[in-house]
Amino acid sequence: MAQLPNETKFSAAGKRAGHWISRHRVELLLFTLIWTTYASFYQATGDNEAARLDQLRALVEDHTLKINQYWWNTADVIHYPSKPGSIFPNKAPGTTILLAPAYALVAGVLTPLRWLGVPEWLYWHLVVYLLTVFSISLLTALAGVAMYRVLVQLTGDRHASVLAVVAIWLGTLLFPFATLFFSHALAAALLVFGFYFLFRLRQSDGALGRARLAGAAGAGLCLSSSVMTEYPTAVAVAVLSLYAAWIGWRWKISRRDKVFFAGAFGLGLAVGGLLLIGYNWLAFGKPFYVPYESYAQAGQHFHATYARGWLGINWAGRQHFFKALGAITIFPPIGLLYIKVDAWRIYACNPVLWICIPGIAIMLWRRAVRPEGLLVLGLTAAYLVFLTSYGSSIYDWAGASYLGPRHLIPLLPFLALPIAFAVRKFSWLFYPLLGLSVFYMLLGTAVEPRVPYPFAIPARDLLLPDYLHGKLSQNAHHLFDSGQHLLTRDSTAFNLAKLAGVPGRAQLVPLMFWWALLGGTLLLLTRERRRLGAIAILCLYLSAIGAAPAIDHARSAPKDTVHGLIGKYYRNSKWSGSPVDVQLDPAIDFDWSKSMPLNPPFSVRWSGRLLVEQPGEYEFALRADDGAALEIDGHKLIPLTAAWQEKTARLHLAAGFHSIRVDYFNDLFGGFVHLWWTLTSRPKQIVPPEALFPDQPVPNDGKTKGAG
Repeated sequence: MAQLPNETKFSAAGKRAGHWISRHRVELLLFTLIWTTYASFYQATGDNEAARLDQLRALVEDHTLKINQYWWNTADVIHYPSKPGSIFPNKAPGTTILLAPAYALVAGVLTPLRWLGVPEWLYWHLVVYLLTVFSISLLTALAGVAMYRVLVQLTGDRHASVLAVVAIWLGTLLFPFATLFFSHALAAALLVFGFYFLFRLRQSDGALGRARLAGAAGAGLCLSSSVMTEYPTAVAVAVLSLYAAWIGWRWKISRRDKVFFAGAFGLGLAVGGLLLIGYNWLAFGKPFYVPYESYAQAGQHFHATYARGWLGINWAGRQHFFKALGAITIFPPIGLLYIKVDAWRIYACNPVLWICIPGIAIMLWRRAVRPEGLLVLGLTAAYLVFLTSYGSSIYDWAGASYLGPRHLIPLLPFLALPIAFAVRKFSWLFYPLLGLSVFYMLLGTAVEPRVPYPFAIPARDLLLPDYLHGKLSQNAHHLFDSGQHLLTRDSTAFNLAKLAGVPGRAQLVPLMFWWALLGGTLLLLTRERRRLGAIAILCLYLSAIGAAPAIDHARSAPKDTVHGLIGKYYRNSKWSGSPVDVQLDPAIDFDWSKSMPLNPPFSVRWSGRLLVEQPGEYEFALRADDGAALEIDGHKLIPLTAAWQEKTARLHLAAGFHSIRVDYFNDLFGGFVHLWWTLTSRPKQIVPPEALFPDQPVPNDGKTKGAG
């Protein structure tokens, strides 16, 4: 029976699709690995993200650039002095301008959920999660594929190219920041796209056609858009523009075509520049303005930084230069390259970048790739000079986050080039450093990428302890929500396993299985020899990451199998006489506004042991109606409080068990009692059941009745 014309067309299309997938399967797998990894995490919001989201909402819903209605979400704002009462984000506007269509689409698609009665606070978390996944994360993953294509062209080695992309996209600060609604990863992706267009032009021969003119214009547009998104990328755009000029100069085309090439590239640069000028004119009434200029005025926050030189950028001498250079490269807490050995454990940030040093040397030695080697060297030097000339402390150099110097993130993708050339010759050093880098960037992403200030070595003092104790996705900040709602038991941030209810110590296991599947497949497709051995090592590495928290818990967990405090309930407000109820309560987190355990007046005394896994300074908070008191190790930490008051107290606790007692009384109807704790710079949370243990035999069935 003869095939129908439509069947023939579908068959041919299917064959073409199959051939395309077969030809690009490594790229597809690499993209899937990176993007799904980023999508596994939702970091909720903080000041930086909220400022951008405030302006997106104001632009799309209210058709204004001012964020006066929403700025209570964030501290990252300026009160523009020339327009009293006008409030704007203190950020570059590129994220708002470029992602406004994506925001409008995501918000529009999810709008029916509001009609179906989905709570407003949940709606906004869905908007932010999907917007981040389908903009910042998606573009960053696509940039990884673009860089892979460049690396394969330069090295002819698919395996080394995959490893170099994995090293940067999963083993450096690019990983955690690609899961945040910050601008740095977006700016990095735009720089990569601009470089990709230029590199393709460098590889081309023959006359300058429309496609190549479009590529030149696209390169310029991507580069100027990166400056509009993150101002410091101007230093990278300057170096990449020199690379573009070299391409046009060496291209064997007529002088007229070279002028057209330069014009197309310049036109692309001009479009982004005009968009930035237009934003400044509409928002501030002047074409050239950087929001941080408002901080340079006396009496403003950060005046000490921005009043120096031009917006904090100035040459402060060689001593300052070397101090800043050491801080952002080799010394904790923010050095990208730092490696610290302490008590037989190794702590690090992005040590795989050490491989760039021999990699750049190899590129400079090889004439065919020397231009790209000089490009990487120029980009690195420009960024290091910029950042060491900015501000005066690690607060400035790190960008207020002590996981690492986030201003360097747009540089990181270009370091994949020297890594790809060094993989083969320095494999004995590359693989251990890659393992360390991926491990600690995974922890930085899974625990909390916005590392607060007090930690001398973030990997040692925050990331590793919290990972071993299963305290992942800790952020509890809210957006457009005054009700303080949480998505999980203790956070608004989540990983997909936490959202599904997987216990903390096992939440990385599903992702490790996924990495093993995709990573093993990539090894099969790109490694010529010893593939099975490499896959076995990969599986052992990923198994160790997934199993380490459970093993640590099994080794150090107390023998007690029951959690909670023994609560004794009295039919008076003075804890006198015999209790009428004795029961095991898993946590002190009660709201009795609708139902009460006893008719008032009544009182409760909870007692038991508090398990401290991480030594440090803890802040306890006790809030009660009518009143409550807290005692730890026999010391009255919080005396009896009056109704509706929340009292806090700090105490340094060693690891191990501590006695704890909470007294509560209620004289009138209604009531509540909540006991929170906070370890240094962690989010505040209810003292969890796993930290509470009874100090006497548990009543039968968890509850007994007393006389009365």
